[in-house]
Amino acid sequence: GPAASGAAPAATSSRAVEEADVYRLAGSTLHVLNGLRGLQEIDLADLARPALRGRVPVVGQPVDLYLRGATALFLVGDTLGWAWVAADGVARPTSGSQLLAVDVTSPAAPLVKARLDLDGFVEQSRLVGDVLYVVSRRTAFYDLVPATGGGAGTGVASSPIVAGPGDVALTSFDVSDPAAPRLVARLDVPAAGWSTHVAVTADRIVLAQSGWDAQGPRSTFQAIDISSPSGALAAGATFTAPGLVPDRWALDVDAASGTFRAVLARGWAAGADVRVWRAATPAEATPLGAVPVDVAETLTAARFDGPRAYVVTAAQVDPLFVVDLADPANPGLLGQVSMPGRLDFVEPRGDRLVALGHEPTAAGPWQLAVSLFDVSAPSKPLRLSGVTFGGGSGWVSAQPDDLRKAFQVLDAEGLVLVPFQGWDATSWSWQGGVQLIDFTHDALALRGFLAHPGDVKRAFPLGPPGQLGALSDQRLQVVDATDRDRPAERSSLELARAVWAIGFAGGAAVELCGDWWRGDTSLVVADPADPDGPSPLARLATTAPASQLFTAGAMAWLLSRDVTTGQGWIEGFDLTTPASPVRRGRVAVEAALGLYGPWGGWGYGDQAVFTGRVLALHRTFGWGWVGPAAGPATGAGPVASTPPDEVLLYDLADPDAPALAARVTLPTSGWSWGLTASGPYLWITHFEWEPDSGTATASLGRYYVDRIDATDPAHPVLLPKVNVAGVFLSADASGARLATLEPTWDGQAATSFLHVLELTDRGTARLVGSVALPGYPGGAAVTPGWAYLTTWSWTGTASSQRLAAVDLAAVRLASDQPLEADWAWPLRAGDGWLLLSAARGGGQGLLAWRLDDPGAPRLGSFTRTQGWVQDAVLFGGKAYLPAGPYGVQVVEP
Repeated sequence: GPAASGAAPAATSSRAVEEADVYRLAGSTLHVLNGLRGLQEIDLADLARPALRGRVPVVGQPVDLYLRGATALFLVGDTLGWAWVAADGVARPTSGSQLLAVDVTSPAAPLVKARLDLDGFVEQSRLVGDVLYVVSRRTAFYDLVPATGGGAGTGVASSPIVAGPGDVALTSFDVSDPAAPRLVARLDVPAAGWSTHVAVTADRIVLAQSGWDAQGPRSTFQAIDISSPSGALAAGATFTAPGLVPDRWALDVDAASGTFRAVLARGWAAGADVRVWRAATPAEATPLGAVPVDVAETLTAARFDGPRAYVVTAAQVDPLFVVDLADPANPGLLGQVSMPGRLDFVEPRGDRLVALGHEPTAAGPWQLAVSLFDVSAPSKPLRLSGVTFGGGSGWVSAQPDDLRKAFQVLDAEGLVLVPFQGWDATSWSWQGGVQLIDFTHDALALRGFLAHPGDVKRAFPLGPPGQLGALSDQRLQVVDATDRDRPAERSSLELARAVWAIGFAGGAAVELCGDWWRGDTSLVVADPADPDGPSPLARLATTAPASQLFTAGAMAWLLSRDVTTGQGWIEGFDLTTPASPVRRGRVAVEAALGLYGPWGGWGYGDQAVFTGRVLALHRTFGWGWVGPAAGPATGAGPVASTPPDEVLLYDLADPDAPALAARVTLPTSGWSWGLTASGPYLWITHFEWEPDSGTATASLGRYYVDRIDATDPAHPVLLPKVNVAGVFLSADASGARLATLEPTWDGQAATSFLHVLELTDRGTARLVGSVALPGYPGGAAVTPGWAYLTTWSWTGTASSQRLAAVDLAAVRLASDQPLEADWAWPLRAGDGWLLLSAARGGGQGLLAWRLDDPGAPRLGSFTRTQGWVQDAVLFGGKAYLPAGPYGVQVVEP
């Protein structure tokens, strides 16, 4: 990037310092930066009917929203990507962050005007005057090449930044024309710890990095002159001090005294120090004085207010210390007050402090508490009032640096708003919402609470008296708090629903949605063109706390389980008319009392296979070790097995009367796994230990495949078991030719063998051929005649991944290429595509490989995904990716 300016520090500027948040309310439009969905434009003209007008989806972690006129500026961290490098013949990852400028003149049609790349992950940002300053950090955890220019091919402006030598960087952007932000300068700072916080004024930024060195905890400070209104940067003083900076509230630039102050923790239960430096300009940092807080307790909160600092430490009893900084060269303790629990955040109000913390009570050890302190006589501070709430334990969903944005003290209304999450041990359930607290000059009073169906982050006034907004990534609530003792939901708007599975029935998308911890699971029917839209075609509440979804024709089926009891059931839903789904039949499924007791499922991973008429359920009762009873040397016989494995066949041909048609008992086995429908049969692999012969060979065993002909589910046929090498992978349409996978370890390295076998009329398998692949198998996907496998190897310091294409007809390795990923596994193959989920560092995405030449997959596109995508469902030439709380992403490979 451009070189940092070397201009001399200028006089203190009057430019305003603005902080970002996750929302901005402008008139009747609420701009929301949703961590699960990106930028959302919400119309609040009618508070009884809020409406989501428009959206700008993003991938990565959206952070820090600003609003400049009709332009929304926001940052996105962790913008991972992959691109095909033809010269090297590999798919190579890129990483970074981005600054987006979006024209929101029309909330129904927000328009991305610019997308600028940043190197590293966004740590902090501030808007000062017409300049946006961004602190970003590159981490060895990612170890990726710099971003390649996220705007390429998007039709919007892009200004990539070349990586510099530093691990931490301060970058400035001119946003005087917010629709066309322009890079001004970048200043690299050597990494000096894992924790980064900043103090920002109109003329300087002080960057604090905290970590440990040979002497113990230490913080390094870098002052940077930002007084130039153009955005030029000039490095100022660099200085260090023992101790750790816990958050931004422990830092302060005081223009009145020309000093910089910091509160530093000495470590766990070791007290803290308040330190003062003379710093009239960014170039100066001369130590002036220090106040030790010598207690065997941990620093939990700090706050500066003019000539005072407030320091809170905690063990079992929480002291709040008042520190006098009026004479910076001779600071000292003025007084202290002790109370039970701890404080996490202190909000000064003149001669009063309003503080958020936790307090042990009869309800629980970690109850949320708000306290009011009188500091008018600083030598004798008093706790005037306190209230507790939130079940046995609770917390506010905000980082320490953002607590002031979540913990709202509304002076004009005499009201404190606390959006929180909690756990109620009495009802054994999660609870969360907004707590209202009255405050006056001398007292606090607990008022009403309104539950929120999501991880509530903010609560704020909406304008009309008594009307509040409660915001989570999942939902917006409009709250009528005219009666503070009985706040009521006036209206709500779903912003993001969690989608755990998706299928297609009756031409519509069917989604298994909700949060089973909160008991709000549902079956949602949506338009395939907009599966993540806020207005689905229909919604049916279910009693399914944990389920799997299967679809065929116009029917959707849920296989559900109550994990607290082990009870299960199958229920059908008719989507002949998608907007009016109809519940059909239901049948109970026997409790699975397996390895994990009533908390367990069927098999080791809920193995269920749906063939369109039959739902086959692999039910196992335990690990079933049948090896030596007391070791090979005893000569004892095998241990009697636990009850045998079973495959239960449920006939769903009559949607109104689903029924258990038959149960198939598998041969006694050490373990069984991998129920699959392939060709004309259901297949499963089981393993049998060799009988104890009194020798070391007692630890050996054999793999077998079992075939179940379920053509007539009431009279299934279990064909004779066949001894094979490895575990079942796939079979051809006739069921006579199959492929298996066998991982091996020779003491030096791992090798995965793909075997192709033909079944004989003698009940045996004949080996046609094998392909050896280096490493352990990571996953596989099969199309007629081809298998695509990922393998991984561990070198002792890092893992390596490879993608192999195997010709099953010729039994040969057609291609093998490296994957520059931490983990990679195939999700689906079909329609000329191989869909591969891959992760690198903290990010993940979908790699779509073209199979024009089936033996030589080539990367066609990459889609950055939110969360871990566990499935890819192909429908209408598109891939639908259910990603839990991140909803459904649709990819056109």
